[in-house]
Amino acid sequence: MARHLGAFLLRLAVSAAVLGLSVAWVSPGNPRNTVARAVLVSCLLSLAWFVTLARFLWFLLLPWILYAVIWVATVMAAYGLDFLRSLLLALALSALSFLVSLLFGLETLRS
Repeated sequence: MARHLGAFLLRLAVSAAVLGLSVAWVSPGNPRNTVARAVLVSCLLSLAWFVTLARFLWFLLLPWILYAVIWVATVMAAYGLDFLRSLLLALALSALSFLVSLLFGLETLRS
């Protein structure tokens, strides 16, 4: 049980760090870019990933659309970004998550 909890906390920390770096890359000097907010947003987006069933029904279009709408709305509200910057953040987050998985063999919570 302790190993599972440790793995969850490590993935949460990596996910929050990647999200924080992505926000700093897209919106430098954003006062809302804090560690606590990154952890909370990571948890919310991970929960949305499971609730929308995008993880399980990946072959259907509706869960992906619903997850994308929730993702964009969450990021826009949490970090005060406009729509285009939130899409740019999605690209930055994807690139940094890919690099983390290549370098460290860790996947973020939403992978």
